[in-house]
Amino acid sequence: MDDQHAARTTIRELLDWHSFQVCGDAQNGKEAVEKVVELKPDIVLMDINMPIMNGIIAATEIRRIAPTTKIVFLTIHDGPGFKAGTKLWAHGFVPKSAAGTELIPTLQRVAGITAHEKTIECPHCKVRQKVQMAVRARLSQTGQQYISCLNCAGEFEVTLPNKIVAGPFTA
Repeated sequence: MDDQHAARTTIRELLDWHSFQVCGDAQNGKEAVEKVVELKPDIVLMDINMPIMNGIIAATEIRRIAPTTKIVFLTIHDGPGFKAGTKLWAHGFVPKSAAGTELIPTLQRVAGITAHEKTIECPHCKVRQKVQMAVRARLSQTGQQYISCLNCAGEFEVTLPNKIVAGPFTA
């Protein structure tokens, strides 16, 4: 939920890349509240400065109508006063200036996703590397993934639980 279209598009692409399902977006706080009623999301990513209804008022209303929906503020405000002031409504707070490094870990924490490490060996160049896999609590799945080694560009298939999110191999 951000009043800037470019910001919403960039955030959506980042979340899609990290396998978060984005069910909707809004350009103001009033629309955000309406979307929560309609879409019933698990997590709402909310800016503070928005027209018609600001993020704090929208968060208050969302907490009233959808108490199980978690709210993470993503805002240009990064002072300790803003962070402390949002604790009543938010499960997380990320300054936009730190979104590149803090947003995904914050959302993973709020969503109950943890990362597990596994060592994979490339069958072509024999490089052994640790990879991080996203594991959503109680929803583990094992499946085949076709990956590429960044060391030798060789491609191969592995059986792994969940999705590789970090390491020298790309899925």
